[in-house]
Amino acid sequence: MASPPKDTNMKHLTAGRTVTRRYNPIRDTELDVGVVALVHSLQSARGKVLNGRRCILIEYLPKDERWKVQIQDESTTTALKVGNIKLTRRPVGATHPEYLEMSLWYTQQFSAMLAGRKLEKKYRNARGVTFEDDEPYYRARKFVELLDHCTDGYEPHQTIMHGEIARYYSVVPETSQSCDATMGNLEYTAGCIALSGMCYGRAMRAMDCGDGRPDIVVFALLESAPVSLSVLLSHVVSTHYIGPESGYDRVRDDFRSSRMKMNIDDCELTPDQCSKDYCNAMKGPLGIMYSLHKLISTPGRLDKILFGRIEKHPLFSKTLHRLFRLAARESKGTQDGEELGYTARCILMHMADMDGQMDDATFKSLTADRCSWDQGIQQQLLVKDDITSYEELLEFLQELLKKTSA
Repeated sequence: MASPPKDTNMKHLTAGRTVTRRYNPIRDTELDVGVVALVHSLQSARGKVLNGRRCILIEYLPKDERWKVQIQDESTTTALKVGNIKLTRRPVGATHPEYLEMSLWYTQQFSAMLAGRKLEKKYRNARGVTFEDDEPYYRARKFVELLDHCTDGYEPHQTIMHGEIARYYSVVPETSQSCDATMGNLEYTAGCIALSGMCYGRAMRAMDCGDGRPDIVVFALLESAPVSLSVLLSHVVSTHYIGPESGYDRVRDDFRSSRMKMNIDDCELTPDQCSKDYCNAMKGPLGIMYSLHKLISTPGRLDKILFGRIEKHPLFSKTLHRLFRLAARESKGTQDGEELGYTARCILMHMADMDGQMDDATFKSLTADRCSWDQGIQQQLLVKDDITSYEELLEFLQELLKKTSA
């Protein structure tokens, strides 16, 4: 991304104020591709309608000294002066004042009770609390709150899943979280599933809610980045054990040696899992990434913006490794492969082909309804963990799958 010339006077943005000073390429790093900001101080009749709306920074245009932005709910991109862009304050949800005993999370009955429970007004702004009749972007932001890991401001056990989120969480049975789980894991699972439901709207089975708006989900994720992206990717990479308690003893040591670290960016790939509950939980983060194909035709290409942030993330290579393994396990016939392999293949295709450079053979192989790759391809996918860019991903996939053109 080209930076403004050093002698350019600009309005440097902070969360709460705007001051005019000379551009400094080291200091003025808050404005970047993928940052969510607010439109303000436009004076034209058309511009006044846009004031206060959120936008995503797409590209800096040095000749015009403007930012190309995608304004929420607009069908075209707009070029704005820096002085007409104001950084948003990162949304922070209030903690729930009640203490939740861990045992209460294990029953679907408790989730059902919360879903129908009348909520006192003082709890209405609590972390993750939202209802179906709330404005879509507000709902997305409330779901993203559940992807924020612990800070000094709250502990996960202070959150109770009221309202809409309780129903999303109940998609995953109690066996899913009964072993080696923390409150954070439970919140991440529910948040990812709810966001995925918003991406698909009423077309997604078991999540008959939302407006089918992946663009809104992208805005919400980027507004809370990088924390939200770290949690989203760690949920794919370092998934805690999800399955019957009776099976946990056999894999306890494997999971404890690779589970989520205190520094979320240092997560390691946990062992493969094939329980039905695991597949349901994984449909959350994978569903979000898969749904981005709906944004290919949008002017701002928000799919490229979000995938671009993912490419720069420390968990990028490990995320690809998980997707590779799911694709390989589809050919092996495991349950996780059967349920998640096609989705993983389509995500890999989208990531590698964002600029339309993929050859037809690779595209057809990755998007086929079923795939039965030979053991040689499976083995390479199972161990491939060193890709660091989408360019490398495209090269690897085309070389690997060139024999499948028939």
